[in-house]
Amino acid sequence: MKITFFMDDITHNISLLPKDIQKKIYIMCWRNYWRRYVPVMARVPSWYNRKVKIENMIYGARLNNIHFLHLSFNTLEENKTWIMGCQCRYCKKIKYKYKRKYYNKLSEDKGMFLKIMPQSEGNYNQETYIDYKMPLVIQYYYDPLCGSPYEEYNKWAVRTNKEEIVFI
Repeated sequence: MKITFFMDDITHNISLLPKDIQKKIYIMCWRNYWRRYVPVMARVPSWYNRKVKIENMIYGARLNNIHFLHLSFNTLEENKTWIMGCQCRYCKKIKYKYKRKYYNKLSEDKGMFLKIMPQSEGNYNQETYIDYKMPLVIQYYYDPLCGSPYEEYNKWAVRTNKEEIVFI
């Protein structure tokens, strides 16, 4: 018996083979398929790279004392306003004539900064933690006095690394 194969039709060609060879081809095809198959739950989600990028931006903002409202994914460039202590490019280049007045008020009243900032449900610039000596303490990742003449000396020395601090 002579078998003639056609170049275009693979299903017809396989059907011409004996049954035991057809079964082996079937098993081999499914094995190769499951080797290459990655289930949906095992794949990296499509949003993961963006999440990592945003987390890195938030970490860099905390490190460089950039206010959360001035991150690129949060506010358009034309809607930005000067925020005291912010070290972003926009706030550094702006010449605001009432800066000294705001810094004087803030040095007298520490709660003034929270009063002038817009309210939001999630505040990314502060973290609340519990200390046994003081029941509720708010630690700020953002320092509104950063870069001003009223900034604490130790914070300035650590941030700029220009002075050597002696710890006792």
